[in-house]
Amino acid sequence: MNYKMDKKFTDYFQKNLRQIFFYLIDDCNLRCVQCLYKQEICFQVEKKEVDFNDAVKLLEDFREMGAIKLTLMGGEPTLYDIKNDNKNLLALIKKSKELGYEYVRIDTNGQFKSELLEKPEFKMLDEITFSIDGPIKEINDPIRGYGSFDKCVKNIKRAKELGYNIDITSCISKELIKRDENGNLYLDRMIRFAEELGIEKMNFHNLFKTGVPRDNFSGNIDITINDWFKVWNEIEPKVENNEYSIPVRIPQSFTTKEEFEKNPKYYGYCSCKNGSRILVHPNGMLRVCSLMIGTPYGIARYYDNKIVWDDSPTNELRAHKMNEDTPCTNQSKHNKYGKFVPVCVSFKPRQNEMIWKELNWEERRNKVQVVLIHDDKQEQEKISNILRNIKDVELLAVCNNANDGYHKIIELKPTMVFMKYDLDGMNGLNMVETTHNELKEETPIYNMITSNEIKNDEAYKVQDLIGNKFNSMIHETSKERLEGIILDYKEYIKNN
Repeated sequence: MNYKMDKKFTDYFQKNLRQIFFYLIDDCNLRCVQCLYKQEICFQVEKKEVDFNDAVKLLEDFREMGAIKLTLMGGEPTLYDIKNDNKNLLALIKKSKELGYEYVRIDTNGQFKSELLEKPEFKMLDEITFSIDGPIKEINDPIRGYGSFDKCVKNIKRAKELGYNIDITSCISKELIKRDENGNLYLDRMIRFAEELGIEKMNFHNLFKTGVPRDNFSGNIDITINDWFKVWNEIEPKVENNEYSIPVRIPQSFTTKEEFEKNPKYYGYCSCKNGSRILVHPNGMLRVCSLMIGTPYGIARYYDNKIVWDDSPTNELRAHKMNEDTPCTNQSKHNKYGKFVPVCVSFKPRQNEMIWKELNWEERRNKVQVVLIHDDKQEQEKISNILRNIKDVELLAVCNNANDGYHKIIELKPTMVFMKYDLDGMNGLNMVETTHNELKEETPIYNMITSNEIKNDEAYKVQDLIGNKFNSMIHETSKERLEGIILDYKEYIKNN
């Protein structure tokens, strides 16, 4: 280890540290209305950007502690070492990959010179996330700065041409939950806009006033809980039913007290309690919760080759009941929400995100996640309707052919697959072989739908490959039969 670390610091993370949010520089070339970094950007006693050697040493140590995902942020990270043509930024990207970080991404406002995209080290990034706050400049520019929309979109298109993996992040403002002249939600249009650009994933952040410090410096474009749930109830079913061609990460933000009490282990997600992340700032601050940015609250400080645990009243963990599943602690301290309770800002159900999936958080929903593959439209509709009405089932995707089914299984990693055995181009055995080769122990449970008996040699091969994950042969797709399969599985999980 490069840094001498307090035992309380290493004990807190144990072996759980998985991702680093590295705020390289407290400077930005935009002044967005809702920016929660205003306090950091407007004033520094001494250090505006992290020393390169310190950054490398921290990344080495955190990698040794188990971190595998790195996000480079700011301020605006493309301003890091800008006077030297981003030499240190590029070197840091290269070094992080050499250290074994599996996923390295950058969060940017997209105002940089397009030449940066041509740099070999920049091309080593696994993802570029661009921030845009509307599908049209008339929404985006009053929030982020005039001219910022066109410049960002230009860089997105260039990055797409160069083959980058691109995401977009948007803040859900008052304007985004309004409707256009055709009655379409601008939030829905934001997702469609991302699809048109060829973006890989769409991510949203909420903007509520929840009694936390950022309320005082994040502008007046926030939305109300009631307005949000009208939008949530319209958009979330589309996300759940895969009506968009790209994954959408959208924060739930709140749930009812009744719903929370039904499943606190799921809704009680808290980055402070699971110890999977750390936020690193140029001024030496180490913290966990992003809602504490711009405040004196954190968990430790790094300086002079040591990491010192914060034992003072400014330790952000002090208010948390670390061994209990509760609504979001920081958002519950000063505000009450009637029948609602706040959940973590990072709580985004069904999100296709590396660490969320590694934590297997969706398994806490107590629902069986299912992909259905069937080429007969009438039969497909019948089965999907039955599955959607089983309360313990979440139907992730319905596919018309084997190729689409294969890609959805690999992407979504469902608990269970219901598949017509004899499909054009790929039968059940082929599907099990190809998905098992890719997913290994994450191979789903297979239920094969067929009007005929499967050949013995094929059935034996399937069983040899996945054992008891070859769950059932279905000759009659009745409500009773499908419900029985789900019930048997739930009972098996309960007893094992």
